[in-house]
Amino acid sequence: MVYVSRRAAVAVATAATATLLLAGAATATASGDKVPGAAAVAAADKAPADTTRAGKAPAGSGDMSVRGGLEVRIVEPYEPLEINEETRLGLLPQGRQNYVVSHPDSFTANVEYAKGLVGDDIRPRSMSLGVQSENGEVTLITGAWRLSEAPREITVRFKGDNFGYAAQIVQLPGKPGWGTYYFDPKAWGLSKKEFTVEGVDRNGRVFDTVEHKPW
Repeated sequence: MVYVSRRAAVAVATAATATLLLAGAATATASGDKVPGAAAVAAADKAPADTTRAGKAPAGSGDMSVRGGLEVRIVEPYEPLEINEETRLGLLPQGRQNYVVSHPDSFTANVEYAKGLVGDDIRPRSMSLGVQSENGEVTLITGAWRLSEAPREITVRFKGDNFGYAAQIVQLPGKPGWGTYYFDPKAWGLSKKEFTVEGVDRNGRVFDTVEHKPW
């Protein structure tokens, strides 16, 4: 399986058809990939109306800082951060908002490939969006954000719900001015097709909103 971005189609060098996302500026959807729920994020009863559900930060190295009750995950360049058993996230200092979402077996090779890519290259105070789906149902949400400091929160709201789910925010050490986010619907046992991602800065202002509808 090859997960394609807006900027580049990347062949995955493994016979096991690894999942790869090289982030791009528009929504990319790959059908047929199975991403199991993450053990690091425990499923819970539905949250009450008008609240945001935040999952635990995944296991891994790196320091954490708090933004509006959410832990911002600080990772080293090229560090394979676990999203779930079959998916790793890595941030690159090369390029502009450049990151990789890959199967563990092909992570190192895909990072090397991504070093030659531009990345999302999004405008200030905005987010990109990458979507993986299976049979039309969303199985993984990722993207990049660009702000002077990490967002206070990034929330995923599915159509028909009156509450949201907190996406995990990730960035490199220091103040790089950008980072990524991800949300694993399978970890919550969700089967959804349409959603909106909303980013809120440290001053409580919405800095961007992106929407996904199935093709």
